[in-house]
Amino acid sequence: MLNYKVTYILIFLLCMLGVSCQQEGSEIITPDSEEVISANSNLALLLLQTSSNDGSQDDLLDNASCIEINLPVSVTVNGELIVINTLNDISLVEDNINSSDIDDDVIEISFPITITLSDHTEVLVTSEEELLQYVINCFAEDVITCVDFQYPISFSVFNSDFQDADVVTINNDEALYEFLVSIGNDSAIFASLNYPVVLVYDNGNTIEVTSNSELEVGINNANLNCSFIAPDICFDVIELSICDDNNDEIQEFDLTEAVQNCSDLDLYDVTYYETQADAINQVNPIPIPTSYTNLVNSQTLYYRVELILNPTVSEIFPLTLIVEDCCENPEVLFDDLVIYMPFSNEFKDLISGYTIENTDGEFVEDRAGNPTCAYSFVQADSLSIPVTTTNQIVQGDAFSISVWFKMQNENPSDVEIMFQKGTQVGDGFELKVFTLNTPYFIDSLQYSVIDSDWLEEADVVWSNTDWHHLVVTVDETNTVTLYRDNQLRDIIPNSQFDIGDNPLSFFTLGHGFTGHLDDLRVYKKALNPTEIEQLFNLDADCFTCL
Repeated sequence: MLNYKVTYILIFLLCMLGVSCQQEGSEIITPDSEEVISANSNLALLLLQTSSNDGSQDDLLDNASCIEINLPVSVTVNGELIVINTLNDISLVEDNINSSDIDDDVIEISFPITITLSDHTEVLVTSEEELLQYVINCFAEDVITCVDFQYPISFSVFNSDFQDADVVTINNDEALYEFLVSIGNDSAIFASLNYPVVLVYDNGNTIEVTSNSELEVGINNANLNCSFIAPDICFDVIELSICDDNNDEIQEFDLTEAVQNCSDLDLYDVTYYETQADAINQVNPIPIPTSYTNLVNSQTLYYRVELILNPTVSEIFPLTLIVEDCCENPEVLFDDLVIYMPFSNEFKDLISGYTIENTDGEFVEDRAGNPTCAYSFVQADSLSIPVTTTNQIVQGDAFSISVWFKMQNENPSDVEIMFQKGTQVGDGFELKVFTLNTPYFIDSLQYSVIDSDWLEEADVVWSNTDWHHLVVTVDETNTVTLYRDNQLRDIIPNSQFDIGDNPLSFFTLGHGFTGHLDDLRVYKKALNPTEIEQLFNLDADCFTCL
């Protein structure tokens, strides 16, 4: 609903002069010029507009304040049939709309219906298209709904043809409208309103007026005592929410989604602003509202809604942009995690946000059968992610590497690097496979821990292509361990391992490696056996967020 009403009625020329009542044989008294309601005056127009039929109370149904749907009427809202017998029943429609945020909130009227126009005449409407035409016609001229007279009121009427005077009492808007039209068409009739009269505003305020000038001011102030309520309650969206893809609370919004459920949006001009002052002054509108990036989380913008055919009718609404943490990642064993790559259809470290595009390999099924949740390397791949102050590893640091791997190369002589510090052999450390795909971990000085069980074929053959879990840990005492499939395969206490004091610039994945990798995790701590078992039993990870 709006704080105005519009009408297509023809405004009749009113000719109304205030005169005193005259009895037979008495002298005609010339009225005070202050009491004259002149034809074509602003007050004459205001009186006619104020007495037009107020159809604003059912705007939720018809989106037009100049027409009123005669009750009872049946409507269907989100699949529910609602019979409206009284105006109070319109709340049933609003309750249905407010009950869910995911439905369409379309109101379907059962035709035919009878409507009352602003001139109080009734017409039969048989279709949605016919009703829409009446709605469009509503915007021909402004008519006032925010104020009414406190009835009864009376007019002193003088007929100059018959030298006859009388007092006419008016009890409602329809009677007033008909009275004004009738005297406006008869130049022999003069009428003046008998003061004082009381004006009643929609917000409950009242004002007593005692003259034509006060009456004009009182009617003109009607909009100050009304509120803008949009049709179909579609301009009631106060916030837009979007999931945080990058964990930085900054996202791109389509601001027009705030009004996307407005069925008659073509009747309004909607503009968006970063500040309320800009919205009020209509300066610095957001140029591309369909692609707006928020500046901070919970940023409040403002959108201005104007009636196209009457831009003076407008309202400003706040709109808060919320960037939500929608991630369902349970974040198991995330303490001291500095590199985290689930390979869920993207080659991305979720901790730093670094992503590699256009790789030579492809995303494949992981150990749980999830499609595109692991990465298949080819020997041409050598993919690097940058070293940061968070993930850098130097000599003396405790750290751990956890990764799932599935070999695809059956050439027993190939040496294949899964993960390394640096970009060249011997830079820092290397987690790789060699003779018969045996996993081992080696430093720049060629100290190493080896999966001897694999090498000696104790529980695996060289052609095995199953998924396996591999963990390497280095603690504060420089004790190095290697686990495969939750079993300790090698350990060197207080080792001479040296990975270098230079953090270098990159970590490299898949240097000469042919096979699949999944769920790579690097920690700045030495995992204990319980944590290693927990990682081994953890479900395959397809998350793309933290």
